[in-house]
Formats: sequence, structure tokens, C-alpha cells
Amino acid sequence: MGDRRQGEGAQLAAFKQFSMCINCMLCYAACPVVAKEPDFLGPAAIALGHRYNMDSRDEGAPERNEIFRGEGTVFSCSYANECSEVCPKHVDPAAAINQSKLLAVIDWATSFVVKREK
Repeated sequence: MGDRRQGEGAQLAAFKQFSMCINCMLCYAACPVVAKEPDFLGPAAIALGHRYNMDSRDEGAPERNEIFRGEGTVFSCSYANECSEVCPKHVDPAAAINQSKLLAVIDWATSFVVKREK
């Protein structure tokens, strides 16, 4: 039981930063992609989705990663980093977006070699 709690603590430390969003929307106001692509999902939404993808108790990562690979999501981000600069809670949505890019590609590539349960 002790090992499980330690593992959960380490996992919580990894995604806690992305849980601290207060929905102030400053990241949207600062994001140059939001200004040019109205369909862009946006920094806060992607950071929140990434937070849940990092939580082993959540089982929605495959669906979120599929969404993240779509139009107007993580690959639309040009990494201006403005969203992270203005965040009053230091959520660092730019880091969440870049980590989500990597995890979405890994999930996509894995789908070719590992059959998914539906």
C-alpha cells in the first residue's frame, strides 16, 4: 500500500502544475494562434486535457489524443510561449501543448502495433 501512495504522489507532482488553472483566459488573450485560428482549441483546454492524460486513474487518453491530432489542436500551436508567460498560476500551457504533441504521436504510432479495445 505504501508503494502505491508514493507512486500516486510522484504522478500527482507531474500533473499538478496543469491542474492549477483558474480559467482567467489570459492565455487565450495572449495566444497568437487563437487570434488567427478561431477554431483553435486553445492553451487552457489543451493543458487540462493533458493533465488528465497524465493521470493513470483516467481512461480517456486515447480519445483525447485522437482529438489532439485533429485540426485546430496541439499541432496548430506555433510555440510562441505567450500563454505561459502571462499565466498567473504558472500552469505553463505551452509545455502541456508540447508534451501533448509528443504523446499524441506516440499514441498514434502505437495504434499500428497494439490493437485497441473498443
